[in-house]
Amino acid sequence: MFTIYLIREHIKRATGEVSILIWYIILIFFLAAALSAYAATRLSSHADTISRETKLGGVLAGTLLLAVATSLPELTVTISAGVIGNAGIAVGNGLGSILFNFFVLFILDLHFRNKRLFLDVSDHHIQTGIVALILCLTTAGALAIKSTWGFYNIGVFSIAIVFVYIFGMWFMSRKQQGPTKNKDNTIEEEPVKSKDSVKRAIRQFILFSVIILITGTALSLSGDALAQNTGISATAIGSILVALSSSIPDAMSVYVALKLTNVNMAIGTILGSNLFNILVIALADPFYTEGSIWQDSSDELMFMSFIGFSLTALTMIIIKRDKTKNTTTYVIPSVIAVVSYFVVVGMFIF
Repeated sequence: MFTIYLIREHIKRATGEVSILIWYIILIFFLAAALSAYAATRLSSHADTISRETKLGGVLAGTLLLAVATSLPELTVTISAGVIGNAGIAVGNGLGSILFNFFVLFILDLHFRNKRLFLDVSDHHIQTGIVALILCLTTAGALAIKSTWGFYNIGVFSIAIVFVYIFGMWFMSRKQQGPTKNKDNTIEEEPVKSKDSVKRAIRQFILFSVIILITGTALSLSGDALAQNTGISATAIGSILVALSSSIPDAMSVYVALKLTNVNMAIGTILGSNLFNILVIALADPFYTEGSIWQDSSDELMFMSFIGFSLTALTMIIIKRDKTKNTTTYVIPSVIAVVSYFVVVGMFIF
């Protein structure tokens, strides 16, 4: 409701009134976001079944399977924005989704603070974090240099991002093969396989992935329509409103995973989704026919890359913690991350 109020006030300042058309656009936008949220809760439960009843495990299920599926809205939003020539939404959505994903992770850490779930996670996530740091720096470099070099309308930085992502996923899959060990050297329970339940989970997983793909396209088109028909900039729409809405599947999936005490899948989903969010910006580059998607993006987005880098580093520090004295000291990093998110959002809105 607060988001709708902000949109309405921006529209009034820009046009003096709120037209019926704009209300329809807002309705479509939030209906798409709601459907994404519902599909994400189902996705997460089916991914949990797959992770527990196969050898995939929580880390790889989150980093590879659930992260990509719940990031399908970012894929469709970003590529659609590239096709219609809106670089602000394309890049802003990818980077804004990273910040919102971390916000969700840390706000849920505060919610489940008494369980201190993050003290008993696999160190495999550090490898994912390293790849994320490299991608954040590459993105910041692309936004700072704004190079037009490339091949067949694909920028050199986009090529570098694709290469880092592919190599990183190959490296992680090799390192994370076999049973997942937690910090106390306990091994995740061996799955009790049920072919019927796994097949059913895979079918349902694919179905709800398609639903998320469709709603992501609706989010992109309605977000662009809001930018075109209101006084709100495409950068603000993409990095805050569209990013928040397209990240709802990630948020719901992480919440369900933590309720199921599958913390490795929860953290893997966030870190894996962040990797994929940067990748989709590079994938949108060849669809942006008006030049380089990096060159036409706002300089403000480079600041978001550095914030994403910092929050990734903070997450890696939290993962490496073996113990903490009490609940107060445990929640300090999460409080810092949540406050940082509100500061960044405030800077873009005001």
